[in-house]
This record gives sequence, C-alpha cells and structure tokens, in this order.
Amino acid sequence: MAFSDLQFSETDARKIQDRLQRVYEEVRRAAGEPGYRLAQAAPERLVQLSEAAALTQIAADIDKTGKGNLLYFADEETIEHIGILYGERGKRLPASSALTTIRYTLSTIRSTPTIIPKGNRTTPDNKIFFATKNMIEIPAGELHGDVEAECAAAGMAGMGFEPGDIANMVDVLPFVAKAENITPTSGGADKEGIEAYRDRLRLLPESFSAAGPDGAYEFWARTANSGIADAKVWMPELDVQSFANFLEPWGITDAAGFYNALGDYYRESGTGPGNVNITVLMRDGELPSEEILNQVKETLSGKTRRPLTDYVHVVEPRTIEFDIAVRYWIETEKVVEAASIIDAVDKAIGSYITWQTSRLGLDILPDTLHKFIMDCGVKRLEITAPVFHILAMNEAARFSGNKTVTYEGFEEA
Repeated sequence: MAFSDLQFSETDARKIQDRLQRVYEEVRRAAGEPGYRLAQAAPERLVQLSEAAALTQIAADIDKTGKGNLLYFADEETIEHIGILYGERGKRLPASSALTTIRYTLSTIRSTPTIIPKGNRTTPDNKIFFATKNMIEIPAGELHGDVEAECAAAGMAGMGFEPGDIANMVDVLPFVAKAENITPTSGGADKEGIEAYRDRLRLLPESFSAAGPDGAYEFWARTANSGIADAKVWMPELDVQSFANFLEPWGITDAAGFYNALGDYYRESGTGPGNVNITVLMRDGELPSEEILNQVKETLSGKTRRPLTDYVHVVEPRTIEFDIAVRYWIETEKVVEAASIIDAVDKAIGSYITWQTSRLGLDILPDTLHKFIMDCGVKRLEITAPVFHILAMNEAARFSGNKTVTYEGFEEA
C-alpha cells in the first residue's frame, strides 16, 4: 500500500449513510419485523442523512488527526510538533540573513595594524544594514582587508545587491577611506519551507550517529542555512599518479617519511581515507557562494558533529550546462485551443528548467521535458536539446540560457 492510500477512518458520506441504513434495518428486523427494508421516502432516511453528514465531519477530523501524526502527511499545523520530539536539532530553521564580503580600504598604508571591529555596519540605502561577523586586523603595510558581513534583517531583504552596491559606512572608522561589498549577497532565505523541513526530518535520525554516515553529514549541512535545498557527501578517490609524484622525494625505504607524507598528501589533496567532500545547492538551483560554503563548514566542524579523524572539505558543485531546442505541432482539431496550448508549452518549459536544476546529481532527462510538453496537448514534438547526460552526485544541471522553441503549426490527426 502506498503512503497516500493510508486512511484512518471512512470519510465517504454515502458509505457512512449506507452503514447507518444497514444497522437500522437490522435492528428493525431483530425487533420483530422480518424482511424490513427502509423505504426511499421514509422520514428515518432524512435523519440518517443528517447523521451521516455530522459523522463524515467527525471521521474527516479523525483521519486528519491520525495522518497529522505521520511525517508523510503532516501539514503546517502539525509538522513542527513532530520535529520538536527530536529536541533542538528537530526545530524548523528560521529565516536566514543574507551574507556578503566587505572590503575595507585604508586612506593610506600604515606602520601599525588597523582593527575593524566585529559588528561594524555598512548599508546600500540606509534601510538595509550589514554588520561584520568577526573582527579583522589589517596588517601594517597592507592597504585593505576583507571580512564577511551579515544582513541585520533575516530573510530576502538583503538579497539582490551586486558588488559595490553596499558602500555607505554607518560606523565610520579612523584611517578607513571606504568600505564596499566585493561579492553579491547570498544566503538570504525565508523560514524553511514545509517540504524542505519534511526532507530534513527524514534525515534527522542519521544525525545521532557519531560515525559520520552520509545522512548525518547531509542533515547538518542542510541546517547551516534555510536556503539550502540539497546536499550530497562522498569520499573522493585517490589519484594514484599524483600520490606517486608526491611521495617521490621521500624514497621507498623511509618508513617514517612515507607515513608523514601519506598524511600530508591526504590533507592537502583532499582525497583518500578520512577525507569527506560535501557540496550543497541552494533553492531555485542557485549555486552556493563562498560565504554559504563557509557557513556549512562551520556547521560541520563541531566536536559533536564531525568524527575526529575526518577531514571535511566543503566544495562548490560542478555545473553541467544544457540548452533547450524543441519543435512542436498542434492537432488541427484543436485550433480553438491553440493559443492556450502555446502558452502552456512556454510554462511547461519553465517548469522543466526549474525541476531539472533543483537537485544535485539529477541526470539531464529530455524524456521528462517531453512529458511536460506533451501534457499541454500538443500532437507531435521533436527535442534536439537537451540530450541525456548522467550527472555525478556532486554535479548540478544549469540552464545555459540558450532556448529555441518553434511552433510548427497544425497537423492532421
């Protein structure tokens, strides 16, 4: 039985009314009226119909309550109560603040270090404010220093600013000539959506393991920012030739040197035993910024989350671009519906692009595009792009922006 078929109580009003009628007829027959059948126009039938209506509402409430206790069916009213059973880690993620990197430039090179305190603010418009997350020190002899900054308002308010947009200093500092963002703002997201929360709760039991399973890494990575939609973890394979080149200076007989070199190579190359690679993808298929990758790394570096012997590397997904090139025909009998079909095809292509770019490791599937478009009511369809392409778990499909959609007219059935 599929999850969607689960039912805790009968909610069909007609079946409930039929049951009431059968029980009533059985009682009358048991009371001395053999063969009794309730007439269609009997007053008792009206009573049973009103009772059935009330019982149907009660049954629907029972069914909803039963399903609300299960993760698959839980809705906005109940899902957070399921999460709270797991304590702090089961709470729904609040809105995340947008992040960027601010570059502070001095008015002149100084002979002593210059301190930029934590919480120093800049703004693009005197409405949205970004504050430095940490204190930084611009060393003597250097002209500028970079530091991550976080929007004071959580959610989408801090998104959409390009490099150079956040350039007004609120907290003026001595010897600082200017401050401006050098990266686009990223990571701002509203409260965790119900489906993202549901997926994360499915992974949550994995997080109790101290051995570092895939599911635990994926769960904690997704808790780093409410805008993260997907996460994947893998152990990279050892490049034998690169390792051989790395060991060459040590010589085969140097056991201690071999051991130390082995550890150094594992750490520096990010491959081999003990190395864990993890990548994430943001909502709407957006790639994570450097600030988001740092957030994930900080989240995975806690003593209770990362096994002692693991070296964790948080990396950006590798992107595989695809084009859209399709031709389609509409059946002659649907001439009246042609305009709505053409509009539906355009929307279907947009839906396909959203679907195809929404997950890591999702193979590029032209068959899915075919289904999306055929469901709009077209007669015939030719797809030349995209072409089928298998993606690795650390790869994400990206729409190149090249789209050719040609409506070829009508065809007889």
